[in-house]
Amino acid sequence: MEALLTLILTFSIIVVFSSHATPTLVASPQPQMNLSSMLNHTQQHINETRLISSSCTYEISIKTSCNSLTYTTDVISILIGDANGNEIVTQLEGFGLLDSCMEITNNVLGHCIGKICKIYLTRVGSDGWMPETIIASHSDYPPITFNFNYFIPNDHRSGVDYCHNNA
Repeated sequence: MEALLTLILTFSIIVVFSSHATPTLVASPQPQMNLSSMLNHTQQHINETRLISSSCTYEISIKTSCNSLTYTTDVISILIGDANGNEIVTQLEGFGLLDSCMEITNNVLGHCIGKICKIYLTRVGSDGWMPETIIASHSDYPPITFNFNYFIPNDHRSGVDYCHNNA
């Protein structure tokens, strides 16, 4: 009973004081941005948010060299990375038979990284395989082409790193 009286008294005090309060709107001045800088700021925020917390889809297009063997059943893994050391490593799905002169495109889902500037391939198997070119792309950055035209050694990482070029 005593708790009920305390609750009623507390509620009555809140009602009395809130009826005398005048709502006040406090507005702080906001810096003015032109549309271009606002769009740049928004895109930067989107990119930073993706880098921190979400997944991105990357398109990997591979053209096997016509000088490669007729086909390979080797397991091909790929590493793509950015200049900040962020990397995605995945086994390419659908790459059971890579015929010579063949072009295949795969989508790879991984954590978001910056602009792709390096790619490394690992081949495991006894057939051998020679990629001609690989184009890696993500919707936030232009596609980048990596030229190979050599046989990927068995069970060793081999690739191209443009991350620290001055060009």
